Amino acid sequence: MKQVWVILGIVLTLWLNSATLATAAIPEDVQKLIDTNECPVCILNEADLNHANLAEANLKIAVLTGADLTGADLHSANLMLSDLEAANLSAANLTLAQLNGANLPNSNLSGANLSGAEMTQANLENANLENANLQGAIMLSVTLGTANLKGANLKGANLRGVNRSQVLFCKTTMPDGSLENRDCPS
Repeated sequence: MKQVWVILGIVLTLWLNSATLATAAIPEDVQKLIDTNECPVCILNEADLNHANLAEANLKIAVLTGADLTGADLHSANLMLSDLEAANLSAANLTLAQLNGANLPNSNLSGANLSGAEMTQANLENANLENANLQGAIMLSVTLGTANLKGANLKGANLRGVNRSQVLFCKTTMPDGSLENRDCPS
């Protein structure tokens, strides 16, 4: 069984590496998503999905690098193992979204609602989560690196196994409800 997971991991890595070489979304994939709300393993690089209604969409293992999802409704969407590097998800509704294993480095999630989202082992390195609502989010073993969490609400979030040493905190509501101002200007 372990060998199957190793092989699946290698195949997935090779597929993601080849998919990220594409510079733009495949028009048929964008249309498929709009028509059916289903587009697993699709190439949606730099797609303009600004304010799109993608509630409960299946985007598992989709490649959305640089996509514009500003204000999109992704409530309860499945984005597990998706690549959202440098995507703009500002003010997006990701309430109860599945983001386990998602790749979101350098993404803009400022003002996004991620309450109750499942983000176990997601990569949020250098992501902008300023003023994001992460209340009750499950963030086990998430990579944050130098992510910006200024003004974010983490009340009730599960951050077990998360290194927070380089994260930016200012007026950040922590999981226990306390306010963290470590990185506020003096």
